[in-house]
Amino acid sequence: MKSIKSKIIVFSILATLIPSFGLGMLSFQQNETMISENVTRELRALAHYASRELDLWTKEQVLVARELATSKMLIDGLSVEKRLQKNKRQVQQQPLALYLKSVQKRLDTVLELTVVDANGKFIASNADVPVFTALASDWVEQASILGELVLAPQWNTHYATAILSISVPILSGDDFVLGALIVTFNIRSVQSNLKDKVRSPPGDVLLLDQQGYVMLTSDISIPDGHPPMALSMDVIQKLLANPGEYEIFPNPLQEKTAGLAYMSETPVTIIANRSYRSIYDAWEYQRNLFIWLICFILLMVTSIAFHMSHTIAVALQKLIGATQRIVKGDLNITLTNMQHDEIGQLTRTFNQMTEQLRQNQIEISAASSAMQQKNQQLELLSVTDGLTGLYNRNKLNAIINDQLARYERNKRPFGVLMIDIDHFKTLNDGLGHVAGDEVIVAVAQKISQSIRAIDFAARYGGDEFVVILAESVIDETVKTAERIREQVAAIHCGDEDNNFRVTLSIGAIQSEPQDTSLTILLSRVDGALYEAKRAGRDQVVSIKPGWCTI
Repeated sequence: MKSIKSKIIVFSILATLIPSFGLGMLSFQQNETMISENVTRELRALAHYASRELDLWTKEQVLVARELATSKMLIDGLSVEKRLQKNKRQVQQQPLALYLKSVQKRLDTVLELTVVDANGKFIASNADVPVFTALASDWVEQASILGELVLAPQWNTHYATAILSISVPILSGDDFVLGALIVTFNIRSVQSNLKDKVRSPPGDVLLLDQQGYVMLTSDISIPDGHPPMALSMDVIQKLLANPGEYEIFPNPLQEKTAGLAYMSETPVTIIANRSYRSIYDAWEYQRNLFIWLICFILLMVTSIAFHMSHTIAVALQKLIGATQRIVKGDLNITLTNMQHDEIGQLTRTFNQMTEQLRQNQIEISAASSAMQQKNQQLELLSVTDGLTGLYNRNKLNAIINDQLARYERNKRPFGVLMIDIDHFKTLNDGLGHVAGDEVIVAVAQKISQSIRAIDFAARYGGDEFVVILAESVIDETVKTAERIREQVAAIHCGDEDNNFRVTLSIGAIQSEPQDTSLTILLSRVDGALYEAKRAGRDQVVSIKPGWCTI
C-alpha cells in the first residue's frame, strides 16, 4: 500500500466494489422477498388443488360404496344368514364370496369387499385372507346418524399400498340394519388427480397418514412391496402449526425442500413441497451473473489503473518481477541497466547478487545430488539381503503386515511359500561355504524368475526363503511352488568327489481370517514346510483353506 501503483489500483477497486455491492445486496434482498411470496402462493394453490381432488375422490368412493351396499344380493344374503342355523352358515357364505369377487373384478379402485353382520362379525369377503377392519361397538348407532363411516387412511402391508376403508350399512326393506359392507379402496388410484400437469405450479404433493408415513406422492410412486417413507413428526407438527406458511425441511429422501401443509377432512395431511434448489436456481443464476459482471468491471478498472501507474513504477516493477522469479528458483536472470540514478545503482547491485546466488546454487546442487545417491544406496541396503539381492527379514515383515491389512479390507487371499534347500548343511560341509553361498544365490535367482512382478521374495534365514504371492488362492500358489521346485532341480554342483543335486522342500498356504498377525501366518506356513520335510523332502505340501496346524 506504500507504492503509488498499489494505491491507485486499490482506490479504483474500492470505488467500484462499494457502490456495486451495495446496490446488488439491496436488489437481491428484494428479489428474495418476491421469490418467497411466489413460492408461498404456488404451494398454497398446489395444496388446495390436491385437497379438493382428494375430497372429491373420497366422496366418489362413498357413493360407490353406498351403491354396492344396496345390492339385492347382499340384502337377501344377510336376511337368509340371519335365519340360517349356525352350523349351516358356511353354505350361505360361499355365494356371497363369489358375488363379492365378481364385483371386485369390475372395479379397478377396489381392493377388498367384506360383509359383516349387525354384531360386526365377519360373514364373507372376496379375499381368501381378508384384511378385516374391526368396527366400533357402537357402529350401528353411528351408521344410523352418519350413514357411512370413513376410516382413517393407512398403509397396508398385505396389499403394499395405502388404503381407504369405508363402512356402509346394509339395510333391509324396512330400514333395519342387517350388517355392513366394508369397501377397501386403493388410494394409489387418486395419484393422477393430485396435480394438474398443465395448470398446476411446479412442485410435488405428499399424502401422509396420522403416523407421518408418506402414503402417496404426485410424482414419485412408492415401490410395491416396500414400506412407506416417513417424515419427521417434528417437521409435520411445525408445518401444521403454521398452515399456509412454507418451511424449509428435509423431505423423506433427505433432500432440502420448501413446503407447507394442510389437514384434509379424510383425515390426511397434505404437504405441497418443492425442491429448494429449483426455487433458487434463477436467483443463483442472477447472483452468479452479477458476480461475473462485477469481476468484468473490476478487470477493466484494474487494467486502466495499471496502465496509468505503469509509467510511474516501471523500473520498480522490473525489480519486483525479477525478485519473484528468484523466489521461485529462477536465477538465470539479468536486468538491463539503462539508468544512472539510484534505480540504476540498485539494478547493478541486484545483478551482482543474482550472480553470487547462481554460484551458490551450483555448489548446493552438486552436494544434494551426491547426498541423494548415498541415501538411495542406504535405502536399498536397508531392505535387501546382501548375498541374494532379495528382500531381507525386516522388509518381509513389513510386506506381510501390508498384505494382511489388504486382506482384511478386500477379503482377497494371498499365497505364502516357505522354501528350504534340502540337505544344505551336507552340501555346505562337502563343498565349502563358498559353494553353499553360490547355491543360495542360484536358488534366489530361480525364485525371482519364477514369480510375477507383483509378488515378493525374501531371504528368511540361512537357506530358507519366503515368497508372498499377491491375490493368489491355494491352487495358484501350489502351481507357482511347483514351478520354482522344477526350476531349481536343474541346478547341479560339486567336484570330482562330490556331486549334489539341489532340491527344495516347500510349504504353501493361503491367507485365512485367523491370520491376524504375521506370527500366526508364518507359523502356519512353517508347519506346511515341516510336513514337506517329514514326507521325504523335494516336494510341495499345501495346507488347504480351513485346515490349520498347532
